[in-house]
Amino acid sequence: MAGLPVLGQPAAVGMAGHEALSEPDSAASEVLSISFLTCTPGHEVHRLYGHTALRIQTEREDWAVNFGWFSFDTPGFVMKFILGLTDYSAAWQTMPLFVYDFAHDGMGVTEQQLSLTPAEARRVRQAMRSVLEAKGYNVYDIPMKGLEGEVFPQQVMAANWTYRYNFLYDNCTTRAVDAIRAAIEAEGEQLIFPTIDSGGDYKTQRSMIHEFTGKSPWYELGQDLLLGPEVDEPHSVQTLAKMWSRHGADEDYAAVSEPRNFLPAYALQFFDHACIRDAQGHLRPLVTRTVNLSPFLQRTPDRPAFPLSPLMAAGFLLAAACLVSLGEWKSRARNSLDATVRAWRIWGNAFDILLWTTMGIVGCILTILTGWSEHPAVGTNWLTLLFSPAFLLAIVWRFCSSVGDVAVALVSLLAVALTLISRLAGLQQIPTAVLLFALAVGLRAVVAVGSYPHDFLLPRRAWGAVVFMATYILLQAVAWG
Repeated sequence: MAGLPVLGQPAAVGMAGHEALSEPDSAASEVLSISFLTCTPGHEVHRLYGHTALRIQTEREDWAVNFGWFSFDTPGFVMKFILGLTDYSAAWQTMPLFVYDFAHDGMGVTEQQLSLTPAEARRVRQAMRSVLEAKGYNVYDIPMKGLEGEVFPQQVMAANWTYRYNFLYDNCTTRAVDAIRAAIEAEGEQLIFPTIDSGGDYKTQRSMIHEFTGKSPWYELGQDLLLGPEVDEPHSVQTLAKMWSRHGADEDYAAVSEPRNFLPAYALQFFDHACIRDAQGHLRPLVTRTVNLSPFLQRTPDRPAFPLSPLMAAGFLLAAACLVSLGEWKSRARNSLDATVRAWRIWGNAFDILLWTTMGIVGCILTILTGWSEHPAVGTNWLTLLFSPAFLLAIVWRFCSSVGDVAVALVSLLAVALTLISRLAGLQQIPTAVLLFALAVGLRAVVAVGSYPHDFLLPRRAWGAVVFMATYILLQAVAWG
């Protein structure tokens, strides 16, 4: 399930501490600064896309507030994540702890100081405070050691309030931007992007995701298998910059389908082009200053990738399919000894079982996601035609019913054809590795149909074909809704 994107930060481990949130100073002379924090991509899966937070700073306090707080120790975390039932929370961290936490994973932190009015800044702080206090919060005291071994006490305040995480439409980035936009609009001003070109630069959410997964090809393949055509809609950069989530903290994001910018790195770039327009039409840049908070960070070398890429694996699989199919054909065409024919048949059976097992296991995951998961962009997926749990039955029919075996081959050919059509017609972007895999499946299906033409005249054994086709159609009905 590593194919599904995750943007977040694991919960802190520490001792519960005392009340840490101070009362806000209502004096007009208080200098309150709000900044937008963007973390570069890290090595861990949940940090592969970076992270977003807000910095709230006064003379007395300095906090980083983020909406990417979760815990791997949550009961049933894996199953909840598979079904899209993952709940995230918000946390306030002291700034040194926040920067250190991400620097430990080689992630730099960029601060964009915002030109909010004092009233807007207070609105942002009050909104973040309300999230923390809505249902109470826990305080954790975490010691942080300095270069010379000295201990600096740091704190995390984790809210008991949660929201339903949605990696495309409701995550740490969209929540942070929502808070800024809401504060600006509440004071009668607007957040606009006048310098972003509305020309021919179009992007899809899938292509945006690929920008951060190039060095993790297997993870990227997992994403492409799970995400359906919803992420292949092209949108202009200007549209992505403007279309942020506008919902409140307690509203349902499940029905949101508009394009969103959901990635921290893009939020940073868009904010560089953003302006605030006041009631008189005057413009001022949203960002007044950009600061690298990790100037001395030495990013650790990227972990070596697995030497066998998905494309290479699929290529080897297609070559093996050609070799096995050619061996079977030659052993029959040249009237080879029965032992040779049986040997090639054994190799063919083993190879077909490998293909069907892969198709069946991946199909189980896709069927669960398309049928029951609340994750976005997985409700429709053309790959469920090729990857279906029904193909696990093909292993049984290979040994029980030759007519069932031919039925599996015919369904496989249809699935391969529809997969290729969906790619050529632009219905869904299909990875090249999957296309090579589909060609291997199609080749083996052609061999199966050509080997048993007489089996269509054996109705007494046709029960296998009926059961398989009925199961396949039923599972497709579940996957497609």
